[in-house]
Amino acid sequence: MYGENSGHLRDAMGALLREHRIQQRLGGKGTHTVPETTTAEEREELGKQIRRYRECVLTWSLQAVRATNPRADLGGSTVHTRRPAEELRFRLAEALEASNAELAPSEELTTEQPFATVEAWRHAARAAVLGEHDFPAGVRYSDLTDQQCLTLLKDVADVVRGLVALDRRYSNVPGWEKLHNQGWLGRAAETCAAYAASTEPDYAVDREGWQPKPEPMNGPALLGFAGVLQAQYNLLLSLNEIPDARSLRVVMESQRIVSHEAAHRTTGTEPELTSNWLARKETYTKLVRETRDLGGILGIGHAAGNGALAASRAQKLDAEPLTDARQLRQLDRLFARIDQGVCAAVEHGVRERLYFVRVPIARVDDLTPGLVKGRRQRYMPITSPVQSDLIAIASDELRPKPIRLNPPERAAESRADFEAAINHRPGDPGPSLAL
Repeated sequence: MYGENSGHLRDAMGALLREHRIQQRLGGKGTHTVPETTTAEEREELGKQIRRYRECVLTWSLQAVRATNPRADLGGSTVHTRRPAEELRFRLAEALEASNAELAPSEELTTEQPFATVEAWRHAARAAVLGEHDFPAGVRYSDLTDQQCLTLLKDVADVVRGLVALDRRYSNVPGWEKLHNQGWLGRAAETCAAYAASTEPDYAVDREGWQPKPEPMNGPALLGFAGVLQAQYNLLLSLNEIPDARSLRVVMESQRIVSHEAAHRTTGTEPELTSNWLARKETYTKLVRETRDLGGILGIGHAAGNGALAASRAQKLDAEPLTDARQLRQLDRLFARIDQGVCAAVEHGVRERLYFVRVPIARVDDLTPGLVKGRRQRYMPITSPVQSDLIAIASDELRPKPIRLNPPERAAESRADFEAAINHRPGDPGPSLAL
């Protein structure tokens, strides 16, 4: 998840930004209480290792800037024509291209280091490497709002500001290689941070990104209403695969039944939920009616079994009203996400011609068994002139409102702490040398 990975990156870099007298922290000559423990050659090797860690953070920064505006064309642009994000992206690409360091190998990312400073760099690099998985998994321009893109841009700009400050502080480490065009990179980061901070941040971006694949709740059925939630959750996971037409209709019928049973058992205790769930029941009643002539054999049928199980368990519930507020909220959230999955299945199936409408034609079907012959039927795409309200009902009545994710509790605090670390001065309290 983006918030977790970027938070670890800020924490590690914040610890580094509060450190001074870097050579002493790498075992160099210091005061009488901090004797020299490493040679210049050993400190040079530590510096090279730190540069490899820094390369990981620079790579993450460039990928993050690209995620905020992937269509930026920097060909033929100049410092006077590039916008703040484009200028930062150009300077980061320039710094990476000019760098002689390589990315830290996996053994350096997973092996604990004896020096606290090098260990903090390892944590920063590891968070950056893990954070690269967030960008193709939801932290990108097509999936974020404008505010979230600017929040991401501010995070990147602050990380680059921290890298520039550390680059100046590490200049006396033997064999240290400065960032290419360090001044230009620092100014680009400062300008970009000021530009991104001009609007109110949206820390809900921290909820986006890569997350472990959810596992179904297998095993024995839970008792009572918890069993309904269990089946509904498994149904939600199975909707990640497009169901065939028959399974889709079973899913719709199951949700009509679960909505009816849940609304019936909350009457008088949760009037708002009762009203919403009765409206949901009516919507699924329309969808079941519209899919009576739906056909299509391509797809997966697992969703039908989970849906039928949820409906069966809901019908077997006791007549007692449902009063557990936490379970009711869970069911309401599951309803919203299942509705979103059903809408996506309908739209994808129609667009890819996985679902068809059965249309009778004015001919006798001679192949029908028995003495009485029926009318011949033909299956036609839903996008053809055949009249069907399936898409309209799914898109206009079933589709839930966009789910608004709440930001993590420490989202603003983490960024404020990192901002303070960037502006840290030697006289301010910081990590002790006696580590």
